[in-house]
Amino acid sequence: MSPSPASAAPRRGLRVALLAAYLDNEYEWAICKGVRGAVEAAGGSVLYVAGAGLSDPNPGHLARASLYNLVDSSTADAILSVSGVVGHFIGTVATGAWLQKFGLPVASVGIADGVPSVSIDDARGIVQLIEHLVLQHDRKRIAFVSGIPTNPQANKRLEAYYTGLREFGLAPDPKLVVPGDFTRESGTRAMYELFDRRQLKVSEFDAIIAANDYMAFGVVDELVRRRISVPEQLAVVGFDDITLARYHEPSLSTVRQPLDQLGRDAARLLFDVIDGKPVAESNELSTELVLRRSCGCVPTDIPGPQDDATGPIDETREVLPALAAEINGATGAFARALDPLLRRLAAGSSYQLEQNRKLADELATRLRLARSDLIHERLHKMSRQLYSRMFSPRAQLSTLLAEHLPHLGIDECVVSEFVPGKGQSELRLSFGFSAEELQPQSVTYPTRQIVPPGFPNLLRRSVLALPLCYADELLGIAVLPAIDGDGSLYESLAQSFGVVLKSMDLRRRAEARSG
Repeated sequence: MSPSPASAAPRRGLRVALLAAYLDNEYEWAICKGVRGAVEAAGGSVLYVAGAGLSDPNPGHLARASLYNLVDSSTADAILSVSGVVGHFIGTVATGAWLQKFGLPVASVGIADGVPSVSIDDARGIVQLIEHLVLQHDRKRIAFVSGIPTNPQANKRLEAYYTGLREFGLAPDPKLVVPGDFTRESGTRAMYELFDRRQLKVSEFDAIIAANDYMAFGVVDELVRRRISVPEQLAVVGFDDITLARYHEPSLSTVRQPLDQLGRDAARLLFDVIDGKPVAESNELSTELVLRRSCGCVPTDIPGPQDDATGPIDETREVLPALAAEINGATGAFARALDPLLRRLAAGSSYQLEQNRKLADELATRLRLARSDLIHERLHKMSRQLYSRMFSPRAQLSTLLAEHLPHLGIDECVVSEFVPGKGQSELRLSFGFSAEELQPQSVTYPTRQIVPPGFPNLLRRSVLALPLCYADELLGIAVLPAIDGDGSLYESLAQSFGVVLKSMDLRRRAEARSG
């Protein structure tokens, strides 16, 4: 779907509420980054609201979902929902009805009935996987790990599995279809189901398609534990092509969703909705088959040599900046920059080229992990100090955050708790800092403002509103600027802040009883 010319018009001051669920889910985070890129390029800003799947059976997740109640016309001009995740427990009809109740212009990534949406061609991707497994690897007994039945993408992929088998003359076997829930753990459980409960032998099937990459990783985890070799005994493929798919061992053959483009196109679709232009209710993007080692292929996701591949390479000018970009999230940048050199070193040997590429991937992975370790070390250090000072004056907590968070790229922070006795109608700033004030005064403000007075920068820039929970209790929210790092950083901060708010609450109750 290409944006209309008006979609590129400046939209200074436009605030888009982006309803997502779990920021440590790479699928969602990549889409969110695409949305932010398009909205900011048009002059607007994004308010990420990190809730949970609606009607999620996990009580702790259910508490997070109430954060969506903060969104209305006073906090946002329009809404964009990652409905494939937010609504996967309740289905497309209920998700669409829920979104329309906000009374704001709305669009969706993933199908929500009655709401203009952008999604991908799930069916074609699954059929491509089956076609490859059958024609290139002669696999004829293909198992399938499905997703949640209320999720439309999961249903499309399951239906396409049956369609693809019949297309290539293979009879579907119900024993080879196992339910999952899109988590890595459910991929592992699927192998228990096949081998232990259904008592299937490895010789009774020769390939496994998982409805997403996370489940495929869980499948491989359990196969390795059982000493079943991938891909020699069982080929394993996934769907989504998240970053880990490339670096997993073995690297995962999968279907690539254009996640960044999904986010950008959804934002442009929302612009057309805001402008009152006619839009199609359903817009689909195509997928791409990415072949790697888990099905028995040599990876195909590295571009061929450049025209000047035989000339000298300036490592300082090309390779080192690419490595820095790779470490900061530009997946594949290092491999693309290094590939001409790897080809020359291979001297025409396809095996040696594959080994060279594998070594380059491993180097990039190790450096990426080193950076991640450094970030988590800083987080751990800050959390330890927060916990040791949680009963200190709140100004000291604000100073502590101002000392540590800028090293993580975060230059402002708000941590607010719900005012006791007011339900979820009022918030009180507990601690935080802004560019102008390292120890802001505590202030009470309506919950729907989200950002307290005294933080004008957070009203103008893209920010995240995070639920601060302890077990199944929502205690408050944190508001932080959006940066280009890993979404798991925000989830870790939310966990630490939630513990501090719970400790403050327990202390307040203890003092009230003793007083």
